[in-house]
Amino acid sequence: MAESLKLGKYEIQSVLGKGAMGVVYKAFDPHIERIVAIKTVRKDLVDPDLASQFMGRFKNEARAAGRLHHPNIVGVYEYGEDEKVAFIAMEYIDGTGLREYLNRKARFEFGQLIAITSQLLQALEFAHARGVVHRDIKPANLMLTTGGTLKVADFGIARIDTTTLTMTGMVMGTPSYMSPEQCQGRDSDHRSDLFSAAVVLYELLTGERPFRGSAEMIAYNICNEVPRPPSQVSSLDLPPAIDDVIATALEKSPDARFQNAHAFNHALQLAAGGSRAGAPAVLEATVVNLAHVELGPPSTPQWDDVTLSTVERNFARYVGPVARVLVRKAATHAQDVTELYSMLATNIADSDERANFVASMPGGTTGVASRMLHTGERIAGSQGLMTGGRGTAPQGERTGSIGTRTLPPIPLEPQFVQETTQRLLVYLGPIGRVVARKAAEKAKSQQEFVEIVAGHIGTHDRSAFLKEVGFDG
Repeated sequence: MAESLKLGKYEIQSVLGKGAMGVVYKAFDPHIERIVAIKTVRKDLVDPDLASQFMGRFKNEARAAGRLHHPNIVGVYEYGEDEKVAFIAMEYIDGTGLREYLNRKARFEFGQLIAITSQLLQALEFAHARGVVHRDIKPANLMLTTGGTLKVADFGIARIDTTTLTMTGMVMGTPSYMSPEQCQGRDSDHRSDLFSAAVVLYELLTGERPFRGSAEMIAYNICNEVPRPPSQVSSLDLPPAIDDVIATALEKSPDARFQNAHAFNHALQLAAGGSRAGAPAVLEATVVNLAHVELGPPSTPQWDDVTLSTVERNFARYVGPVARVLVRKAATHAQDVTELYSMLATNIADSDERANFVASMPGGTTGVASRMLHTGERIAGSQGLMTGGRGTAPQGERTGSIGTRTLPPIPLEPQFVQETTQRLLVYLGPIGRVVARKAAEKAKSQQEFVEIVAGHIGTHDRSAFLKEVGFDG
């Protein structure tokens, strides 16, 4: 076989998928004669100043994932790299991604959904007990084999993709499945995985994600809003106790959630078992019978010409006339504008240009994607977001920040809102746009507007922000 069709000892057979960081291949291991999947990460997408740190972490994460031998976890066989890519050889799964089932409006029975979630939680329990946190639980990382077994992919590896995308200022997908602490750029632990698993369960039960909207609106809602109980959204006859289980798993504070996957799974099984009088409990579910799962037609993302034309113009500045072909091709796979920009950005070699292109996305701002996680200390102090409140600081703190000034009210004008919003983004990241918009709807003066948005900023940084906007007296 030609050298160009080999990666290390592996003989590349086909492309399984493409992501923001590289390509996933189906390959053959000639040494032990088995089919494998190979996930690659392109080194040219890594910030050169952080390449050494990144590659070391990527390798360590692969080693950690390689220790996870569990029937519900995709096995990792080997780590390797050459001049262009780092790669991980892993178990090849003959099955379909859960994302595909959701896109095609698959009709699962209630018991099947409990079995799927139970397998996910069993995988998480096993990994967490060994100190490995996934950090990117979502349907795209969950596979159902033809035999009905759930397999969790990218254990410990997904974290590296997210870190590197932040380094280069790129955005990958939407934060729909992220925990509040991830949205805020704070340290996260195994309980973040449990929040994400609850989001997946909510979507399985209802066909809808609990937090929707633009990327920054989703992040804001994750940190502040409580979604409707699934029993009020689902077409299934759900037991009332399921609402309580999901509500606990979706608590904003990690300390208020289930503290481990076993507790989550146990509560889920009890709720499912008590669904109807005389009905058998759905306990110890291990596999899903897919024979009678009804699938709708394959879904094709719907794009309007205005949106695609705008993306093409922005993209053409970096790649030239080929932009039209690349945009139309990517649009057949991307589910939203954020994902579309993320996919297209992989075609731009220069890291600064990639960041500028992503920032040209509607609602994007240069550096916002990077600031979202790189201003962790600032965002961690955002008590209104962290506690799930509505962004108002305690009365005493608000008075101490700007309440001591007795100025006549200054009318709130659009230009002031826009300028203040740009400053707010430095402290809150993308969520700042939503905070500012909601504050502008309530405030009747500049002072009131500043007071509301300042309540979202931690005490340590609040004075600096107030000084920047001229309310530091």
